[in-house]
Amino acid sequence: MRALPAARHIATGAILLAIFSPARLPAQTATPSYIAEMPSVDQVMKAMQAGDPDETAARQMGAFTQLKTMIEDLAGPRYFKPGLTPEEAKLRQAYYTAYYQITQLKPQYKSFVAMKGYDIDPKFRNELFQKCFPPAFAAEYPKLVAQAKGQNQALHAQAEQNRNRQAAIDQQAQAQKAAPQIQAMVDSGKIRPPTPAMSPEQRALNRCITSGRLPASCTGNSLLGAFSQMVSQVLPEAAKEAGPGPVMDGVFQGAGSWRLDFIDGGVLVNCNVLAPNQENYKIEFKSGHALVIVETTPKPLVLTLTAEGTLVAPGPVVIDGVIASGYQSGGSSYGQVSRDSSGNLYDSSGNRIYGNVNNMPGHATFSPKRVTCPALNLSSKGAGVGVQTMQTDLLKTMFGGEKGPPTPPGIRMHGIFAANTGFSVQFFPESAILGCGPDAARAYPYSVVAEGTGAAIKINAPDHPLALTFKPDGSLDPGSGGPYQVHGRYITGQNNDDDFTFGPLEQTCNLAVLAPSQAIPGGGGTAASVTASAANASAGAGNGNGGGTLSTPAAPLGNATLAIVSGFPSEAGSPNPLAGRPYVLLRDAYGDILAKAGITVPAGTSPYKYVGASCANRTPECQKATDAIKASAASAVRADANGSGTFPGVPPGRYFLMISTRHKNQALIWGQAVQLKAGQNSITLDESNAAPIN
Repeated sequence: MRALPAARHIATGAILLAIFSPARLPAQTATPSYIAEMPSVDQVMKAMQAGDPDETAARQMGAFTQLKTMIEDLAGPRYFKPGLTPEEAKLRQAYYTAYYQITQLKPQYKSFVAMKGYDIDPKFRNELFQKCFPPAFAAEYPKLVAQAKGQNQALHAQAEQNRNRQAAIDQQAQAQKAAPQIQAMVDSGKIRPPTPAMSPEQRALNRCITSGRLPASCTGNSLLGAFSQMVSQVLPEAAKEAGPGPVMDGVFQGAGSWRLDFIDGGVLVNCNVLAPNQENYKIEFKSGHALVIVETTPKPLVLTLTAEGTLVAPGPVVIDGVIASGYQSGGSSYGQVSRDSSGNLYDSSGNRIYGNVNNMPGHATFSPKRVTCPALNLSSKGAGVGVQTMQTDLLKTMFGGEKGPPTPPGIRMHGIFAANTGFSVQFFPESAILGCGPDAARAYPYSVVAEGTGAAIKINAPDHPLALTFKPDGSLDPGSGGPYQVHGRYITGQNNDDDFTFGPLEQTCNLAVLAPSQAIPGGGGTAASVTASAANASAGAGNGNGGGTLSTPAAPLGNATLAIVSGFPSEAGSPNPLAGRPYVLLRDAYGDILAKAGITVPAGTSPYKYVGASCANRTPECQKATDAIKASAASAVRADANGSGTFPGVPPGRYFLMISTRHKNQALIWGQAVQLKAGQNSITLDESNAAPIN
């Protein structure tokens, strides 16, 4: 739901406004005069009748939502403390109860889409005034809202001043107490001072949450972006994201053991007896068809995406890949060991050796293989969960968030597109965020279909659907230049369930051709009929990531390298659980990093689970933990399709892993210490040396 059923898992409160817990004390304020002019539930039910049952339900639910919001807005700071008057609380609950009863009539009424935008439409609110209120109320309402909003802003400003003053006192005291130890660790290169509490990433996370995306998705994307940022500093070519444009999503499989698993930056390909192998791909639009061209050898694999959503290509097809050729036991069974000019170790059969840092356990071995596979007719139906979905679901699970509806398989869009008017579209697998300026944003489902030499993108905004054409030059053309109103939101407080409530942040931008962009526009647009306060300013700027010094191939910090090898057995048709995972090498143990950042983990609680809960509960410790981990990172790398990755050289010494994945419906973490000696070191990861996150 948009505003009524509270989002259960709002993340990272440090990026948001100063929120006051609504202590529901007995109200001491006399009943406000406006309450006598509010309509009864029966009045609204009758006034909102329409010829169609679904339209009637949409109008009634939208009306009750707007009436409930009116009471909350007109109460001003009283809504938080000392609380609504008994009359206000009773009427507000009556509106909510009526709304809830309507949602139970049909399953589709439980989605906010069923309200067709009536819950936030200013024009519908004017109709509500005309049909359900005394004539003079429509003119009086803006004055009452302005008065309440002014009181809220004054209260927020005072609270912000108080919090900043106390934070400065606490920070100064803590800095004085810890200064000698911190300076010693900074001088030794073990840690970097944490960054300020606010950052551009936090503002982006705030924008994501207020747009209506699942909070768990927002938090998961934000943390995954932080890990990718570490990887990009070490290996820019390995972490390079695809530019804004069309991408594929989902898993497609068919006869002949064909399976294509589309992931960020590529696709895992396997057929016949081949193990999954990551390849690059591109999408081309020709004559109203979408072609997916996978860069296999000896020839590229050219598939057509049909109107039914299947991928087809003629056959037979010759494919180069690898197969699991055996398993090399650890210990003395390696026999004669040789080393090449780069320091890599090989056994007597010429197989590359990976293993534990000290005793080199066993590992799977792979051999090149060319196979002939049948013609392709691949479907996503019954294909199971892919690597990309497992990765995002893992992060959502760690934060206790809902997974939400599955992403439609097929063509999706990726990245940010922006116009010089301040209008923008930011694409995610499940939704597109329409934006006007930096903060006003709203997320809607969308679809992509091939059309001529481009693609047609339809964004399903209920009150103003938007059709965009993807042009051969990579731009998006809306086909007109008229104004477009974005129904953004800002945070106003908390409800009875201690979850955030929102107020409207209506902004209007002119439509124009949108070009690929690296960032959301920093300005543009004008306030619409309902003007929000500047409350979002606190989500503002901070400096960069503040991460610690990372070892890179171009500038290694030492001569001790660490190779990570996946010890999970190869399973035909299934990707390696560690494929594409970000690997981070820390200077200190995860728990010690938290302690040095001033974060106290309760006895008997996993530090990983504690940080996840802190972010889910919106505590400032979430950002403190993220900054401290980034400051402690010595190096990072992203695993290949087989789960292998090698960190660039670091000084010999003791380090700690930070690696996670999901396997057999269980979240696993590797955080053990590794003692690295000068030269090549390696470790194999599997279930036996992983710790579950329960």
